Amino acid sequence: MFPSKEELVDNPEIDVQLIDYMRTQSAFSIISIFLMFLAHVFAFYSFKRPRYIIKRLTALLHMMTAACLLVLNEVYIKSVDHGIDHIPARHPKIATYRYGFSFILSWISFVIYFLAGCVFLFASHKQKTEMADEEDELAEQDEPMHLGRI
Repeated sequence: MFPSKEELVDNPEIDVQLIDYMRTQSAFSIISIFLMFLAHVFAFYSFKRPRYIIKRLTALLHMMTAACLLVLNEVYIKSVDHGIDHIPARHPKIATYRYGFSFILSWISFVIYFLAGCVFLFASHKQKTEMADEEDELAEQDEPMHLGRI
């Protein structure tokens, strides 16, 4: 991941651009795992406290996670294409390539996080107090408060 200049010159399987692709993948992987954790924490919190702002924040975190997964998938595709085109020691010309199950799973998780973000966004509307259950004391928290003169 962090080779010296001598290793870059001596090893025909290492390319500077490929190293940059690997660093980008590592950084976005860490960012997406952090965003996934935050999205799940806020999702569980929004079930306990049904505030519309928490649901919108959860929707934003799910959408940002989906965006990170999209970037990860595209960088992976570009790194494989770069390796095929420019690094013959790593990818021989006669070899055939295909993406495995983990690549398909990453696209499925992208779709799931995007749909979860859409669900939280569409469910984040304000609830009317008169339509809420009688034992729901948290429904009044979504009502606007008038401070000062009317």
